[in-house]
Parts: sequence; C-alpha cells; structure tokens
Amino acid sequence: MITAISIRAAVPSDAPRLSALGREVFIDTYSGTASAHDIQRHVDDYFGESTISYDLGQASVQYLLAIDDESCAGLVKLREGDTPTLVSAANAIEVQQLYVSTDFQRMGIGRRLMDSAVATAQERGSAGIWLSVWTEADWATKFYLDYGFISLGEIPFMLGDTEYVDYLMWLPFDGS
Repeated sequence: MITAISIRAAVPSDAPRLSALGREVFIDTYSGTASAHDIQRHVDDYFGESTISYDLGQASVQYLLAIDDESCAGLVKLREGDTPTLVSAANAIEVQQLYVSTDFQRMGIGRRLMDSAVATAQERGSAGIWLSVWTEADWATKFYLDYGFISLGEIPFMLGDTEYVDYLMWLPFDGS
C-alpha cells in the first residue's frame, strides 16, 4: 500500500493525464480482443483530450485522480444519468471507468479510488453505484465482488464490430 498517493477531483488541466492513462489501460486490457482499428477508434473517441475536457465541463460527470507526485496512478470516472432497467434505484451513479496504471497496480489504489467514489456518490444522495465489467476480466470482477458489489446479470458492450459481454454490477448504500 502506497501512502504517498493522494486522491482529488480532476480539473480541466488534468485532461492530458486522464487521456494518457485511459488510453494506456484500455489498450493494455483489450489489445488483441478486437481489431486494432476498433480499439484505436474507441480510445480516440472516449479518451481523447477534447472528449475528456468536454466531460470535465459537465455537471453529471466527475473524475477523481490518484496522484503520486506528478504521476497519474489511477482514475475513476463517475456519471449521473440514466440507469439500466436491472438497477432498481433511479438515483444511482455509474462508475464508468476505474483504471489503475500498470506501474501502480496491486498497491491498494483501486480500493482507495472506489472508497472515494462511494463517498462522492453518498454525498450526492445516491442510492448506490452501478457499473459494468467485462466477463473475461476475472481480476476486475473479483475486485468488485470483494468490494461488495452484486451481479445483476449480463449486458452487451459493443467495441466496433466486436460484441463483448459485461456483468452489470450494483452496490446499494442502503444494504438491500
């Protein structure tokens, strides 16, 4: 466990580091599972600096960063909005991304980011947090189950022409 890591809300000037980390982790995770073109298009669309800058200006989106000196060790992206029908609470917040840089994995940073995400969602009066996680990402699924999430079922995720299957996971704050 690294104690020098601090967690803070992202600001507009963080867009380049959020972009770099998002690209790194997504490519590391999905490389070889879809066409290189589809993966590149996805990271350009979702992790481009202009996309992240736009997101940072939206009241419904918040990024939290794990910072070690000047390095971006991890991020969590929270989004308020529509929830899948399998999630029973209308006022749930989505964890759209929880990424930890390869150099900082297995140091407790993911748990600290999730703790911060839960605290943020509770401060906003959310009934819980939902997320989707690729069924082939056993390490991630285990992390969420160990954290207390429950699986509500499976949902599709399209990456270009490739269909993935994700688990839809839910962490209620009221214990139900």
